[in-house]
Amino acid sequence: MKILSWNCRGLSNPRAIPNLRQLAQKHHPDVFFLSETLAKKQKLESVRVSLKFDSCLSIDVVGRSGGLAVLWKDSVNCSIVNFSRNFVNLVIQDNDKEEWRLTCYYGYLERHRRREAWDMLREVRDMSTTPWCVIGDFNDLLSHQDKVGIHPHPNWLCAGFREAVSDCNLLDIPMEGHPFTWIKSRGTPHVIEERLDRVLVTQEWMEFFPAAKLNNLLASHSDHSPILLQCEPPQLNRHKSYSFRFENAWLKDDEIQEIVSKGWNAEEEMHVTQRLNNCASEYLGGTR
Repeated sequence: MKILSWNCRGLSNPRAIPNLRQLAQKHHPDVFFLSETLAKKQKLESVRVSLKFDSCLSIDVVGRSGGLAVLWKDSVNCSIVNFSRNFVNLVIQDNDKEEWRLTCYYGYLERHRRREAWDMLREVRDMSTTPWCVIGDFNDLLSHQDKVGIHPHPNWLCAGFREAVSDCNLLDIPMEGHPFTWIKSRGTPHVIEERLDRVLVTQEWMEFFPAAKLNNLLASHSDHSPILLQCEPPQLNRHKSYSFRFENAWLKDDEIQEIVSKGWNAEEEMHVTQRLNNCASEYLGGTR
């Protein structure tokens, strides 16, 4: 099962729908969570049809901020439990596992409401005792390592969020790829990057999906990156032909130089085509 989450920063941007369609076609998520849609239900219904999802729950924008939507395929056995302007609770029933809970979450943007957000997370925790997964834009940082740039994040905000996560017995799934999901002042000396989007899970959920992977997809028109949670490793079709293509996003991968060097210099006498194939194998066959 694959779950894609993205703070899309509004669907009125001309690039929004094409970007959504590209993400859906490339990654084939079973569940697609959108926050800050800045849109009404009628708009989300047309988005659902365009992306070829079977069902959609949308929470209308109020004023000039907010708006949530969860889209899912019929192949996913899920049901909506409850929702608010900041979260949607679903119960997922896997064929070979017990049911578990998925919370699509959007934290308060305003700093003066952060304590309210932490208490809300605790309240959502108490709604069920089933294995739990929370995905979305938390608008919070767990540590100073979650940020680069000017203006260090206040200690009390990191400490408060960590305490709430600890109280909920949640674990942070490490993210592969670029470590930050939000950027401000791109291309200037005052650039700031933060990891606002993440996945938090209980130990019981991790026991269901011990090989779960979280990837930063990078490409977007928004100042947030989409993130993709793969609950289980993808099943590779070894009989399917594959054409390797370089992705610009890989340039932000900290390990790309080592991967290319290892693949390119695997043997002294090799044709350039074989060297490229080795690089592709190193990238796709390593931690990816």
